[in-house]
Amino acid sequence: MIAALLIVGFGLAGAVLFGRAGDKVEVLVMGSGVAKGQVVERADLRTVAVAGAPDTVRVDDVDAVVGKTAAVDLVAGQLVTNDMVTAQLVPGPGETVVGLALEPVKVPSAGLAPGDLVDVIAVPAGNTEADATDLDDPVALTTGATVYAAAGSGTSGGQLLLTLVVDSDDAARVATYSTAGRVAVVETNPLDAAPPEPTSPTTHGGD
Repeated sequence: MIAALLIVGFGLAGAVLFGRAGDKVEVLVMGSGVAKGQVVERADLRTVAVAGAPDTVRVDDVDAVVGKTAAVDLVAGQLVTNDMVTAQLVPGPGETVVGLALEPVKVPSAGLAPGDLVDVIAVPAGNTEADATDLDDPVALTTGATVYAAAGSGTSGGQLLLTLVVDSDDAARVATYSTAGRVAVVETNPLDAAPPEPTSPTTHGGD
C-alpha cells in the first residue's frame, strides 16, 4: 500500500514539474552590454527559456527591440522588457551631438565609455601664459554631457575621440572651443545629476 502511494506521489510530482517546464517561454536576454543612448543590435541579444516573467519580451517580438535606443544601461544577462528601450533617437529634443579630439592630459587616465557623464571645461590656449583667474575659476562649457562613443588612444602621443550628447544651447560653444583645442573633460558622478529626493512638509499640531 505504501509503495503504491509513493508511486502515485512521485507521479504527481513529476506531472507538476512537467507542467511548470511546459509553462516556460523563450524570451530575450542581453548577450552583451549596451549603454544608455546606444542602439540595440540583433547581435546584442540572446534567448532564454523562463517561466513567471510576464513583462519580458518574447523571441517573436525581437523586431520591437532591434534598432531601438537603450533607455537605460543594459548589462549582459539582463532580461529585456519593453520599457528598457525607446524609439526616440539620439540626440533627443533639445540635444546635439558634438565631437571632441582630446590629448591624454585632457581626459581621465582611466578612459571613458559610452554612458559616462562628463563636464566639458574651457582651458587656456596652449601657446599663451595662463591667467591665474582662468586657472582658479575655470568655465564649464557644458555639464552633465553623455558620452555616446569613445575611440582612439588615451595614452601619451595619442588622441581620444569622444562623441558627446550635450544641451543644444551649449553645443556651438563646445564645438568652437574644441576646434581651438581649448577643452578638457572631467567625469562626474551620475548621482550628482539625479534630482533631490522630495521632502515631506513639516506639520505642526495645534492645541
